[in-house]
Amino acid sequence: MQLPEEIHELIVAELTKELDREGREKLEVWFKKEESNREVYKELCTLWYSGKWGLSRMGIKKWEAWEQVVKKRRVRRKTRVMVLGASVAASIVLIVGMFGLFHLRDVTLILSNGELRSLKTLASDTIEEKGVVIRSDSAYLEYRNTMEEQVAEGIVYNELIVPKGGEYRLRLADGSLVIVNSESKLRYPVSFNGDNREVFLSGEACFEVTRDSLKPFVVRAEQAAVQVLGTLFNVSAYADEDNMEVTLVKGCVQVVMGEERELLRPNEQWLLDYQTRQQIIRDVDARSYIAWTSGLFRF
Repeated sequence: MQLPEEIHELIVAELTKELDREGREKLEVWFKKEESNREVYKELCTLWYSGKWGLSRMGIKKWEAWEQVVKKRRVRRKTRVMVLGASVAASIVLIVGMFGLFHLRDVTLILSNGELRSLKTLASDTIEEKGVVIRSDSAYLEYRNTMEEQVAEGIVYNELIVPKGGEYRLRLADGSLVIVNSESKLRYPVSFNGDNREVFLSGEACFEVTRDSLKPFVVRAEQAAVQVLGTLFNVSAYADEDNMEVTLVKGCVQVVMGEERELLRPNEQWLLDYQTRQQIIRDVDARSYIAWTSGLFRF
């Protein structure tokens, strides 16, 4: 949908808390002009806060810049939108220009019974599975235990599927936060009833794990597993890429591949070459590897 430039600027001012009284009145007139306008506004706000997309107006031509990035590096992070600078005002222009594209790319939740639910529609509903209430908006999914003690029974799994060009935040039942990146899948229990907290990742995700010394957290991804008690780390394990990466921001993790175990310290990265099976540990700026969770593109 093509919006007038004046409306672009009004929405930007609203999102950046700079909208004056006159601007608010103009925006309200636009809301009332057509019923669909308010829905468009809500969609744009969702994209703004969940993805934090942005582009700089300071002498940067977005499509030429993107082409230069593609030439310099294979697009290994799929189709993330770059932030080249920090101009919040320009981000609405990018969002509007790509509105139709994102509108069609719904994040999908697969329930334990195999039912597929679009999280766009789940935003107006809640689901309960085995004493756990699932709440959602279009950018965030949260699992909340409704019983003080979980009944010891078989583990029930859900699966989150994030499409190309997407990103989604997930709060697990133990309180751990997972940000799942483009073209990724995460399979996880709705409640952690077993001896550990085990999830299965295909693609990339950033984990901020709630500490629980009695239940270690395990991420199984491609050819290795990451074991942790409580920490912040990133796992990139796309099957169609050359390498798997585990990058530790803070805390402590152990990467397990077969009989081999490697302990990582903050700002260290474990890298596996899928072809040669060679493993290396190198020093990195770990924060740059989770910059994508804030809408930034790492060069």
